[in-house]
Amino acid sequence: MSAFWTFSVKLYGKDGVKPACLALQAAGMDVNVGLWIVWTVMNGRDPGPALGQAVELSALWSARVVKPLRMARDHLKHPFADVDPDAATALRQKVLTVELEAEKLEQHGLESLAQACPENREDDRRALVLRRLHEYAARCGAPGDSATAFVENIFETSKNV
Repeated sequence: MSAFWTFSVKLYGKDGVKPACLALQAAGMDVNVGLWIVWTVMNGRDPGPALGQAVELSALWSARVVKPLRMARDHLKHPFADVDPDAATALRQKVLTVELEAEKLEQHGLESLAQACPENREDDRRALVLRRLHEYAARCGAPGDSATAFVENIFETSKNV
C-alpha cells in the first residue's frame, strides 16, 4: 500500500474534505495533484521543482484513463431504455472500482516524484502548500480562490493526518 494513497484515503474521509476536493476539481484542477502537494509538504519536502512533472503526469493519465472511466460511470446512472437497470447499476459499481484503481495508480506515479523534491526549509507548511497550489491553479488557468479554499479546508480538518 502506498503511503500517499493511505494519506489520501484517511484525509478524504474527514468531514468537509470531499466537498473541498470536488470544488478543486470543478475549478479545473486534479484532486490528486492537490493532495500530492499537501502530502509532499507534510512529509518535509517542497513539491515546487517537480510540480510541472506532476501536472503533466496527472493530465495525461486523467485524460486517457480516469476521465473516460468517470464518464462511463456517469452514463450508467441513467442507462439506455433497453438496458437492464439492475445490470447497469452492477456495472457502474465495477467501473467505480476500476476508476479508484486508476486513481491509485496515478497517485503511485505522483508519489515517486516526491522523492526528487528537495527538503522543505520553511517552518510554515500551510504557506508552502498554499503557494504551490496557487502555482498549480495558475498553470491550469483556475481561480486562486479555489486553491485557497482547498488549503483552508484541508488544514482545518486534517490536524492529525
